[in-house]
Amino acid sequence: MSLLKPVTPEEAKRVWVSIPNPSARRVAKALTQSGRRVHHSTIARWRAQDWRPVADSLHPLDAARQALDVAAGLLTGDPVAGLKVLSGEDSSQQELEGLSNRELLREASREMLIAIRLVSHVLPSQLPYLFATKTMETATLLNALTGGLRAAVDGLVQSGAGRSCRERSAINPTTIHL
Repeated sequence: MSLLKPVTPEEAKRVWVSIPNPSARRVAKALTQSGRRVHHSTIARWRAQDWRPVADSLHPLDAARQALDVAAGLLTGDPVAGLKVLSGEDSSQQELEGLSNRELLREASREMLIAIRLVSHVLPSQLPYLFATKTMETATLLNALTGGLRAAVDGLVQSGAGRSCRERSAINPTTIHL
């Protein structure tokens, strides 16, 4: 999902210059309200570094997908193919071109959850062997699954596809929502 673009220092600087009495929190809020989520401490760091450009970084969903793809080589035995072996398909970028940022986030989150489901389906049968022989690699895979799930949930919340778990538990703390 390379169509998801994180906020850059240049964009943050443009917003900083455009608003009266700017602050890191106001800039972060303006960018977040426009669908480009960024933390105020990131804005403050960029400003302290004189808006210096950062190396191209991946969107959190892209980074989580990449980590899961690499870690899935443990299950497939093929470090190059990664999750493609499990899914049996290759996603097309053409159908994603016309989507809005919210729709892209929702689709990227959905794809991450599908990848997690595929790995979670194959993992239990191999777990005893992996724990006994490849403990560190198994831990890396489990960390990638956890990171992917966090990124997918954050993406869904950010896209407006649903309320966060905290909001739900604040409404009725005794109810478990699945």
